[in-house]
Amino acid sequence: MAGHFFSDWYYLSIRNIKQIWRPLLALLPSLVIPIFFFWVGAQAFSSVAQLPGFPADSYLLFIAPLAIFMSIFFSAGNAGIELVVDISSGYFNKLIIMPISKFAIIFAKLTEVAVQAIMQGLIVLIFLFLFTNVRASTGALGIIAMFALLVIFAMAWSNLSMIFALRTKNPRLVQSLFVIVFPFIYITTGQMPRELMPENFARLAAWNPVTYVIEGTRALMLSTWSDPAIWQGFAVAITLFVVLVSITFYSFKKVLK
Repeated sequence: MAGHFFSDWYYLSIRNIKQIWRPLLALLPSLVIPIFFFWVGAQAFSSVAQLPGFPADSYLLFIAPLAIFMSIFFSAGNAGIELVVDISSGYFNKLIIMPISKFAIIFAKLTEVAVQAIMQGLIVLIFLFLFTNVRASTGALGIIAMFALLVIFAMAWSNLSMIFALRTKNPRLVQSLFVIVFPFIYITTGQMPRELMPENFARLAAWNPVTYVIEGTRALMLSTWSDPAIWQGFAVAITLFVVLVSITFYSFKKVLK
């Protein structure tokens, strides 16, 4: 039974991974936009680093983790869009009547998200290393841990679009989900430390789970292993993964009935 599942997962994953660069131009927005916002933000708000209590030597260093996070965040919604396209084209119906593991269908989508997240995150990280003075204070292990954190989060977050795809089966509604979830990236401490925020905004950021993933990423780049933001980021990402994957499987079972 396990061998049957892994075989189905493998071949479905290969098919999904090939869709990442078909067409190749579709990858550009999720790479260019994070780098653009990083560069503009670093130039426009560089003087913010001079404020008392600012936690980094420069604003560029402070928002560098956000650039990596954004490149992965933007790619997480593709799983739902591709799933609803499969539903609309009839390919999904062919999959569910085939003698394959139904769980492998969802796990193959999550594998695609993980591969795309690593690929896009590495491109942005290499850009930062080559063209800025950004470095990871926790070393190579810290970079591995950072990608582990971001991949878990990307797989978790991708379930929102897949749940929407399974529930609505409407491509336009799934695409519009981006407008709803995009504010989550700005109601965070991504661009400003919590200590320097207005009280009400800081309270909203504290309730936003994305905040803890960004702060965990930042801690792995700018702080030390003893920083509690690291384990808090992992705790939030894993919790989101368990909860959202469970809802995705529940929605998937509803489709099969």
